[in-house]
Amino acid sequence: MATKVDEPSDTILIRRKTFTEEKFQDKYELDPVLPKELTLERLKRKSKEYYHKKKENPCKSTRKYIAGLIPIFTWLSHYKLRAWIVPDIISGITVGVMQIPQGMSYALLAGQHPIYGLYTAFFPVLLYAVFGTSRHTSMGSFAITSLMLGSAVSSAVPDPTFNQTTPKDEQDILWKEVYDERILFGAAAALIGGIFLLGLSILNLGIIVIYLSDPMVSGFTCGNAVQVFVSQLKGLFGVSAGSYSGPLNIIWVIRDVIVNLTTLDAEGRTRVSATVVISAICVIFLLGVKEINERYKKKLPLGIPIPGEIIVVIVGTGVSYGADLAGNFNVDIIGDIPSGLPVPKPPPTDKYSSVVGYAIPIAIIGYAVAVSMAKIFGNTFGYKIRPNQELVAYGVSNIVSSFFFCFPAFPSMSRSCVQVDSGGKTQLVAILSALLMLLVLLWIGPVFASIPNACLASIVAVAIKGMLRKARDLPPIWRISKLDGITWMLAMLATVFLDVILGLVVGVLVSLLCVVFRTQMVAAERLAHVDDTEVYRKAGSFKKPVEEDKDIVVIAFRGALHFANKQFLAKSIMTSSGIDPGIELSRKKKLDAIRKKAMQEEEESLESVSVIENGGTTSGEITNGGNINGGVMIEGNPHVEGVLNTVDAIVDELDKPKRVQCIVLDCSQISFMDCPGVKFINKTFEDYRTLDVTMLLANVCSEVAHVLKVGGFIEKFGDDVIFLSVLDAVTWWQSRATRDTIYDDDFTSTRM
Repeated sequence: MATKVDEPSDTILIRRKTFTEEKFQDKYELDPVLPKELTLERLKRKSKEYYHKKKENPCKSTRKYIAGLIPIFTWLSHYKLRAWIVPDIISGITVGVMQIPQGMSYALLAGQHPIYGLYTAFFPVLLYAVFGTSRHTSMGSFAITSLMLGSAVSSAVPDPTFNQTTPKDEQDILWKEVYDERILFGAAAALIGGIFLLGLSILNLGIIVIYLSDPMVSGFTCGNAVQVFVSQLKGLFGVSAGSYSGPLNIIWVIRDVIVNLTTLDAEGRTRVSATVVISAICVIFLLGVKEINERYKKKLPLGIPIPGEIIVVIVGTGVSYGADLAGNFNVDIIGDIPSGLPVPKPPPTDKYSSVVGYAIPIAIIGYAVAVSMAKIFGNTFGYKIRPNQELVAYGVSNIVSSFFFCFPAFPSMSRSCVQVDSGGKTQLVAILSALLMLLVLLWIGPVFASIPNACLASIVAVAIKGMLRKARDLPPIWRISKLDGITWMLAMLATVFLDVILGLVVGVLVSLLCVVFRTQMVAAERLAHVDDTEVYRKAGSFKKPVEEDKDIVVIAFRGALHFANKQFLAKSIMTSSGIDPGIELSRKKKLDAIRKKAMQEEEESLESVSVIENGGTTSGEITNGGNINGGVMIEGNPHVEGVLNTVDAIVDELDKPKRVQCIVLDCSQISFMDCPGVKFINKTFEDYRTLDVTMLLANVCSEVAHVLKVGGFIEKFGDDVIFLSVLDAVTWWQSRATRDTIYDDDFTSTRM
């Protein structure tokens, strides 16, 4: 009960009785909150409630279901025409223009012909606009998933081999055969990945992304950026390199590039020189444009960034066509780009078994990055993202698009940022950019046949600048958590030096191991009382020495108690109390055995003495202060006194007084306790009680209290050992100790 006294207004004074948890609930008539168990009756009740709720208004329920499954109906019905139409048109054109060079560039990154990148920038974009819930992510080709696919298809279908004297027409034919085969693997990967994501949506497993920690994704992204950059070296320098996969593939690519650069003939040196000049000009121009867009984006007309990529594509195509770079300098160009839309055709079934191993990791990474990015935009602009509906959107988009020769499609970071910066408001941006891409596919596409590969490689190399910047995440991650820093480094190194898929596997495994380590190696610390307060803090955190009660120790466990970490709590209790139950119980058992043996020896010795003469004294009488035990005299018998003295010496040696008489376990941060944890608590209480050490619990949450009850703890030890707070437990013990203490003439306390 609060007491009003003349104290400052910021002072808290409380006067009340000590409470166990049970007495507190009884006094204030509180019902313990028990965990809800999944029973058949509860499942039936919930099903009936859901059925009757839908039955009351079936039309409304149907409309709500369709609107949830096809979100385009929702945002179209709430579209603000006057406020949003102009920004959406501007953003749609901007993103559509950016889709052209990125689609072709990322197609090459995925090991495909550029035309398939344009297909991927059209079909999935339209479908996501219908089924997606994010208003600001730009669907299409994505650098990370494109690289993962490129690593896989390049291993399944290697680059064609030919020498410097092979005619250009024959080289084009060989490349066409390779591209025709690779797209079958790419389409099959899109189909399987889409089915996998759609299956997760049916099982309502949109939360799968929680297993991909931010440090892991950051390190994986940085490692992917390194892989992407190395994969573009052959395009930037105009040399060939083999297709590798598996551990150290990046080393072999760098080796091939270096070897080919050092073994050039006259024609090769001409080609490389021209290619390097083109690459240098494009990279410098794109970096300059990005710097201008970042610094002066608010001063640009209508906030639209300068489309550096499309400028590179247009100018590069014009210069290549006018100067005939392919004929005069042997510069590699894209080649023929067909016009029109492809005829739908299902991916061949014989490719499914070959692609499933990398299609699922591609789908997981694409979905995880996309949803993380969508949530950031949703929080920024004030709308909700539904992760499970995003699974539907990406699943349907990839499944349908796979029939039109599209490889796996997911939102791109760079395009999504451009869409936000250019003022896009809704998914109408995606529809408009897809319509612009349709014009390119039907009529404009063949115009880009002369664009040099170096221009597209430059676009990719500059686009991953933001991904390489993920290396800046390591120092702050390391300062916050060493385990997270190790996760980042291992994910990055595994991605760079092993493989993209193996890097993902290593990153996820290390992240899960970190969770195991954090839950297993939980800190348990001794607490000390802060003077004149009800607060307890870590004993070593006080600047000044704190006087502690030597008879009682308070220990706090900082996590859930389960089979993997119960030994950490046991060790902490032993360290803080100075009592090892195993040793003490063994000593007690040994002491009891010695006492029993000594008494047996005493009885045997006394039996051998029938009568001890002492001035005529008979059995049952006492003379001269002699002691008689059962008619047999003890005092004065040298043998008996020797045995008893030996026993007393052993007792003094073994039965040393214990410093700690009470242990209080603060359970305020124990949110969960499994069956082994309950057994451990029961065993610990039993062991310390056998050693005459009282154990008490404090701050026990209702879930843990329920587990202790069903685990037999309450039945065995009672509910009066569970206190409302640490202070209640300590106060109860101190008051009990005071009542149980008497003082002799020398003012020394002895425990009754």
